[in-house]
Amino acid sequence: MVARILMTSSYPEFTTMAEDIAKELDMEIIVVEAVLEDAAKQTAEICNKGDIAVIVSRGGTAEAIEQVVDIPLIAAEANDFDILKALWEARKYSDRVGFLGFDYPEMPYDFQMLLDIIGIQVKQFLYINTSDIIKQVDDAVNQQYEVVVGGGIFGVNLARQRGINGILVRSSRRTVIQALQRAKWALEVRDRDKKSAKQLQTILNLSHEGIATLDQNEVIRFFNPGAENILGLDKSEVINQSVHRWKKNQDLVKVFHSGKETRRDVVTVGDTSLIVNRAPITVDQQNFGTVITFQEVSKLQQLEYSVRRQMHNRGLVAKFGLADIKTESQSVIKCIQRAKQFGVTDSTILITGESGTGKEMFAQGIHNISGRKEGPFVAVNCAALPENLLESELFGYEEGAFTGAKKGGKPGYFELAHGGTIFLDEIGILPKNVQARLLRVLQEKEVFRLGGDKVIPVDVRIIAATNEDLRSAVAERKFRTDLYYRLNVLYIKLPPLRERNDIPLLANHFLEMYNQRFGKQVASIEPELLTWLCEYSWPGNIRELNNYFERLIILADGDSLTMDLLDLEQVTEAEERASEKNSFKVAPGTLEEIEDQVINILVDRFDGNKGKIADALGISRTTLWKKLKRMGHD
Repeated sequence: MVARILMTSSYPEFTTMAEDIAKELDMEIIVVEAVLEDAAKQTAEICNKGDIAVIVSRGGTAEAIEQVVDIPLIAAEANDFDILKALWEARKYSDRVGFLGFDYPEMPYDFQMLLDIIGIQVKQFLYINTSDIIKQVDDAVNQQYEVVVGGGIFGVNLARQRGINGILVRSSRRTVIQALQRAKWALEVRDRDKKSAKQLQTILNLSHEGIATLDQNEVIRFFNPGAENILGLDKSEVINQSVHRWKKNQDLVKVFHSGKETRRDVVTVGDTSLIVNRAPITVDQQNFGTVITFQEVSKLQQLEYSVRRQMHNRGLVAKFGLADIKTESQSVIKCIQRAKQFGVTDSTILITGESGTGKEMFAQGIHNISGRKEGPFVAVNCAALPENLLESELFGYEEGAFTGAKKGGKPGYFELAHGGTIFLDEIGILPKNVQARLLRVLQEKEVFRLGGDKVIPVDVRIIAATNEDLRSAVAERKFRTDLYYRLNVLYIKLPPLRERNDIPLLANHFLEMYNQRFGKQVASIEPELLTWLCEYSWPGNIRELNNYFERLIILADGDSLTMDLLDLEQVTEAEERASEKNSFKVAPGTLEEIEDQVINILVDRFDGNKGKIADALGISRTTLWKKLKRMGHD
């Protein structure tokens, strides 16, 4: 334990007693055995080096210490009884007694009462420093006083050296105990106050608001980092300065003016608009100053939207990464590689593919490798929103914008996605008016809420997706040309499941996933069923395959998935699809042109597997390689 209480002592016996009492009270103290200026000097040196919080001293020494350190001081004055004892002992030697005492502004004891009790005349010889002690002792000797009573060993010893008796006023044990107990209590109070002050200062310093306090003379006493940032003033320039120092800068005077209480006062400082609040600091109807808080209007707007966004952010996260995409298909692997390249940029991405091919999973994976991965991921299915609500949901609305609008308004999906990514699925269905507003977001990075009159900046990366042919929609004037090219900066086309060789891999993945989910132990898939799965067209793609396996695992009673778990209608459809497997639709042309069309179809169908393509065409791999080379295939 580090000693934080310092006590001065005027004689060795006092030192010993103080140290013993401190141990009994389980206190750590430092004792300085010195008086007056010497004690003050030693105390100041110790306080500058250590963490002294309370000082215990008495008489002139206490007065001297208060001149050099700004630390709470507890008085340990000798009481009336202590002085009376010393005077009683002195009268044994002589009736001419001199009392050597400090010249207090207000005497801490009733000296006349003591004289009435003791029944002798005693003259006081008062001092304020060491030189005075010497002079007063010499005066007592010259005036033929035969004994000197004093509170310090220095004066008492000096009297003895001059040939007269010296009696020391000894502080009683009770006096020392009371003084140390008060010091301990003062230390606890100081620590509590210091802790509270530190907590308050930390809170004020962490605030993004500017906070300043003025005293009753309009001198700045507190100025937090927020105030420094907003006003561009260093704390050292303003603390303990009068606000009138800036009287030539009327903008600052408006901020610091400490008149009556005001709320939400709009003040312009330079090019910055501030909201300023002022409140007087009063205790028992007496004014002790003013507290002023201020914040940039633009930051308040951002904070409002940030709070609203954070309230909605729960759940607005990307749950999947690109590593979660299960595939052995080269076409999908190329899409993943491209997604990784796109992910490190901040450009807009357009993902196309049939419904259920995993467009949102790719979007989430791209978000999770981007610099925005700590921000929100907001997925919006444009087709799932009624057309009359689409605009308000995307861009938000202000209170009273339309019948049924929520009180306080509502942030749109773009505001919620601020700092992150917004995924707009089935973007091809957007009405023309919404397309125009989306184009503005892409160009200006800002939105207007419905019914609003203020611009809201948004920092959002857009990933759009569609299962429609946007080029055809542009040609038919259903989709804006400028918006299409704004969206189609980076492009990924996902192949349908029927053109991938991933069904066995995905089947085993879903088997394991749903076994775990439903507590089943289905170990295998019957070959006949697996063949059917591979031949089925999967118009709903991976989503449909996922749903199939959920149903199959729920229905399974044994340790294997079998054909009898399928509905007859599904089997019939699969047979029809299988019979159409080798049929093609090609445009009329020369024999070579038709052959090229057939080869291109088979390249897509078999995912570039040259062995399967050659078998389907009934030619050798070498012949196929020559034809592919002629057509420009790798």
